[in-house]
Amino acid sequence: MSRRDHIHVAIGNLNIDISLYVDHVPSRDESIVSSDAHVGAGGAASNYAVAVRYYGHQVYLIATTSSHPFVDYILDELASIGVNVSYVKRVEGIPGIVSIIVERDSGERIMVKHRGVNSLLSPNDIPRSALKEASIAHIASVEPSVALEIARRAHSLGVLVSYDPGSGAFEKKDRVLETIKYSNIVFLNRVEAKTLASNPWKLLNIGPDLVVVKKGSAGAYVLHPSGRVYHGLSKPIRRVVDTTGAGDAFAAFFNSCYLDSHDVLKALQYGLAAATLKTGCRGSRLCFELELFNKQLNETMVEALRNPPEWVLED
Repeated sequence: MSRRDHIHVAIGNLNIDISLYVDHVPSRDESIVSSDAHVGAGGAASNYAVAVRYYGHQVYLIATTSSHPFVDYILDELASIGVNVSYVKRVEGIPGIVSIIVERDSGERIMVKHRGVNSLLSPNDIPRSALKEASIAHIASVEPSVALEIARRAHSLGVLVSYDPGSGAFEKKDRVLETIKYSNIVFLNRVEAKTLASNPWKLLNIGPDLVVVKKGSAGAYVLHPSGRVYHGLSKPIRRVVDTTGAGDAFAAFFNSCYLDSHDVLKALQYGLAAATLKTGCRGSRLCFELELFNKQLNETMVEALRNPPEWVLED
């Protein structure tokens, strides 16, 4: 899709995702049978890396994972898509595991996560040579103290930094806010944005070029330091089966398109189209067909707004 040879460094978790699809989420002590299941690679950085490859850019995945033989299959699968996994560190221990229960009709889900050896990721695991080669470093759901040091190092090398703190926004708010100082693009869902600041415009005062507030089926907003704001919404062309990982696909296509075009509206359109297309895929990764993506793109509307008030964060 892209004509430029940009390189992304995706830093974060590599998980084994076990997704079970059910008619309803079971209550306490209730046992139900799932209608379908999916096992595959997951984790925000892994999902991002796969989507970047589908867009057409190069990507290095940097993560810490288990030496367990099952992970060999996961890494081989990622490599077959074109993700460079040469910087993934293998250690003894339990891999990151995420159990996901997905409601079949809505695609909404609940998740139980075990970080496993993901928690051993260190700033020293990110080679300086890889950062110097990168067009952008995307830091996703990394422990906030580690994310801060990685962002500082990437920023000092003049590398564009994008940051999706995930649950870190609730765990160590001060560290997340400090990391935002060294970030160019910040991705937050509505709840994360509200946790970090009563008004999302305050986050722009810290230093990023763009703050992206994702609102699920209600689309997304992009806030710019000039006061401009961009809004977009995408109508699904396929039945929603699983919303897991939609935000990672959004970030991957947004960043990739922004690197190519420097056009916020176009990047928002591409990000929303990829995220919405992802909701029609089982598992946490984007399943991609160019023809389908172009159809989804045609169902994605974006616009520039003037001086929106606090309703950016409202339901």
